[in-house]
Parts: sequence; C-alpha cells; structure tokens
Amino acid sequence: MNRGYAGYYGDVYLRSSYEYAYAKYLDYKQINWKYEEKKFDLGDKMYTPDFFIYNEKSELQFIVEIKSRNQQAKIKALENLEKLKMIFDIEYKLVSYQDLLLLYKELPFSLTGTIAEWNTASYTTINKSTRGSLNPHYSHRHTKETKKTIGLNTKKLWNNPDTRKKMIAGSIKGAAILKARKGKFIRVLRVERKCNFCGQAFVALETSRQKFCSDICGGRYGFQLATEVYVSKRNEIRGLIKKHVLEWSRENRELILNTPFNRIKTTLSPLLAEIQSKYGVKDIRVITQAVLGEQLGRKDLLAFLKENCNT
Repeated sequence: MNRGYAGYYGDVYLRSSYEYAYAKYLDYKQINWKYEEKKFDLGDKMYTPDFFIYNEKSELQFIVEIKSRNQQAKIKALENLEKLKMIFDIEYKLVSYQDLLLLYKELPFSLTGTIAEWNTASYTTINKSTRGSLNPHYSHRHTKETKKTIGLNTKKLWNNPDTRKKMIAGSIKGAAILKARKGKFIRVLRVERKCNFCGQAFVALETSRQKFCSDICGGRYGFQLATEVYVSKRNEIRGLIKKHVLEWSRENRELILNTPFNRIKTTLSPLLAEIQSKYGVKDIRVITQAVLGEQLGRKDLLAFLKENCNT
C-alpha cells in the first residue's frame, strides 16, 4: 500500500505525510524520539515500528505505529503491536488520522496545513526511495525455514507444466523487448548544477528538475524552510496573543486590580478560554512566553497585568 509522499525531515527519511505530521508534533512538544531505530523478531516476521519515544533520561517509554484511515491496516498493525508487547514487554500506541486531529488541537498550526505542506514540498515525492538503509527490508536475513519454503515453492512452480510454460514465455518475451530497444534510447545531455542547499556541484540530466546534490540536502533544505515558516507563524501568533491579553486587561482593569493572588484561576479563566478558542493555545507557558518573553505561570501573568493596569 502506498502510504503517501516520502522525503527527508532533517536527517530522517519519513514515508508519509502522517509520519511528518507526527514528527512535527513531537518536535513542537519537545519530546525525544527516534525513527525506525530497531527491528524486532516476532517469530513469523521481522517488525520495525515507526517511532520510538524516550523520556528525558533517554529511556524508552513506548513505540508508535502510524497508520492511515484503512481499518484493515489498523487491525493488522494492532496484531503486530500486541505480539511485540507480549514478547518484549514494550508499551505501544497506534496513531491514525483521527488521533492526529486530536493532537493538533493543542498546536498553533493545523493538521490539514501540515499535510499539504509536506505533500506539495519540492523535497518530497510519491516515488519512495528504497536504496540501501531506506529499504524497509535492509539488513533483513531470511531464516533457514524461509529459504526452504521459497525453494520448495519455486520447485513446485517449475514442476507444473502450465506454470513452467508461462515462465519460459515471459523470459523469452522480456529478452526480446530488451533486444528491440537496444540502440533506440534517446540520449539526454548531462549538465552541471549547484546544489541549492550546500552549493556543491553535481551532474544531472538536462531535462531533470533536480535541485539538490542528494536526498539529504533536499531534506535539510525542506526542514529549514518548514522551520522558517513555523517560526514566522509562531511569532505572528505570539504577537496576536500579547495584543489580545493587553486589550483584555484594559477592558477588565478593576477586576484585575481587585483580584488576590489566591483567586487567579477564577479571574483568568475567561481570558484563557478566549485565547484557546481564537488561537488554539491553552498552555499557560506558551501564553506567558508570548506576553512576558519567557515561560512562567499564572501568578507572574497576573502580576504583569496588575502592573500594566497601574501605568
């Protein structure tokens, strides 16, 4: 099943827009994570989870598997995850589109915009790379039992007269096609270009749209652009939040001045509800960062508002 557009997010090669959305969520929340870090032997197959989530002490907390809205894919993933938990005693989470929607309610940017950002980026493609370590089967080794099964199945196919006839005909047809094409390929000039990220020279076909010397540079360039857009959007939202808070304080001057520091929650609840509704931000640390320039608490915010009302 094709899981969508693939590309580099920093130095990590992600295979779908949902994986990108989850990685961006983790980075925004400053959660330590790694991607496809380890393979697990489930007995009948080798299994590689998508995300490995760690705490501040670099201890593995749980693994995360990203799936689309396809119900059959979810059921199959849950079977693998349950088996992994039973064998290795590792907690897991299965994250689908619906789960991402819930996670993104806390963020200052939308899930739809994030997915579109990934799918339309110049550094992502629907044609996934399977070179080297990017191949999901990289470093996998067949067991003796698997090799024996493959051998027996191949022998069975060749011993069947009808199947053998079709296989031989297919081989002859393929050889004939290659022979007919020989010498008929259109030669395209190679040109030298400079990488848009590192400036290194590389050679590409004249008709190619390639702008980077490698997938890694393309991914880093995309990550840089995404970061710039995110920072710009974040600063814009912070400015709007600060303006909103100051306007609210002017409209509620008497309420703020008469609020004791042991009744902060009651006074600030309407303001915080407005900010969450309008800007999608409910974390007091994010709000104080926007207003005060650093992550503080409700008490510091009220003290600032009281001081602002007295000036």
